[in-house]
Amino acid sequence: MDDLCPKKNKIKAVFFDFMGTCLDWHSSVVQALPTGLSEEDKSNLALEWRQAFFDAIRARPPGELPENIDTTHRRVLLQVLARPANVSIAHHFNTGDGDPNMAVELAVQSWHKMNAWPDVGPGLQRIKSECKGCELFVLANGTTRLQLDLVRSSGLDFDMLFSTKPTPAIYRKAMELVQIETPSEAVMVAAHAYDLRAAKEVGMKTIYIKRWTDDRDELDPERIDKENEKNVLGDFEGLSRIIAKF
Repeated sequence: MDDLCPKKNKIKAVFFDFMGTCLDWHSSVVQALPTGLSEEDKSNLALEWRQAFFDAIRARPPGELPENIDTTHRRVLLQVLARPANVSIAHHFNTGDGDPNMAVELAVQSWHKMNAWPDVGPGLQRIKSECKGCELFVLANGTTRLQLDLVRSSGLDFDMLFSTKPTPAIYRKAMELVQIETPSEAVMVAAHAYDLRAAKEVGMKTIYIKRWTDDRDELDPERIDKENEKNVLGDFEGLSRIIAKF
């Protein structure tokens, strides 16, 4: 197939957020929650936990080294379960011997095994075939161990994994490592507006993917459209076409 990417300002690197953008974390987490909970309670708890996780990492002081993501997930889950509104839900985390640790650990480990959203695999393949020369990278929160586990469980194929938190300095470093000298030759794809705001700050192109599981606190779609120059998609179906036009 002919190279569809324009010869001028051709995109050389596409960076992806992983959980939420590429992976259906919600289904994985819901399946790992105590069986005594209703499906509605499981879903709501998973969404509340996810939002609390983002609140926690955004609250860290600039420059502070990130902690192991399992530690963060465990600590945040316990905080969520301790909320007065979740007393009845927390009760279901007690195992037969009264020890909640096993149920908590099962929930924490669920973040290490996820399926890809069904549109992601075909979407990545289209980028590889239609935009030859574009390399595909994960650039997301989490440890290297987590990213390796998720690549294996999802079956997705990337050229490299970067485990970090989204800051302009980190995005500059990632581009440096893959030898991108001009930021406009790189694209960041994410279901999280804050990922893309940091990428935009350093001159990267951005594409926003709307996932019902994520950015539930972003309530202004017009702002999202404007920030990403209307490069907003509901899935990976049209991703290669946008990248080809950059």
